[in-house]
Parts: sequence; structure tokens; C-alpha cells
Amino acid sequence: MDTDTWTLDERRHSSSEHVLLEVRRRLSAADHHALRQIECEYADGVVVLRGCVPSYYLKQIAQAVLLSNPIAERIVNRLEVSESGPKKE
Repeated sequence: MDTDTWTLDERRHSSSEHVLLEVRRRLSAADHHALRQIECEYADGVVVLRGCVPSYYLKQIAQAVLLSNPIAERIVNRLEVSESGPKKE
């Protein structure tokens, strides 16, 4: 599609996808398997992290890798800490 004719909603969607891809790339690059399991959402300049990690250290690492070079206006860290790791549903 010609980017000159994109609607505002299409531009937002494209931008959201770009931010989510970058968030996932950074979490994967942190070299901690548990960070690859994190769910993330992005809307209106806010990245929300959800899921479960095995330690408070990894909860902080997840946030720190996104804050080191900000890609969103705000990061909301809703990760839970459980020694058993990610929850199985």
C-alpha cells in the first residue's frame, strides 16, 4: 500500500507493530530465556509488560532494557514474580 494514502488508523497500527517488534527484539537480546516469554502490548505511547518471571532481578532487567533507549513514552511493568517461572494455564 502506498504510504501517502494510509489512513491515520493504518499509520498507528504500523507504528504499534514497529514498537512491539523492537520490544521483543530487545527482550530476546537480553539473553535470558524467561524474558522471551513476556507478553507485551502497546497503545498510545505505553508499553505494558505481562507474564511471569522467576526473579525480581529479571523483572527489573525486562524494564531496564526498554528504558535504556526509550521507545515509548511509558513502560508499565505488570510482570509477576514466581520461582516456578511462567505460569501454565
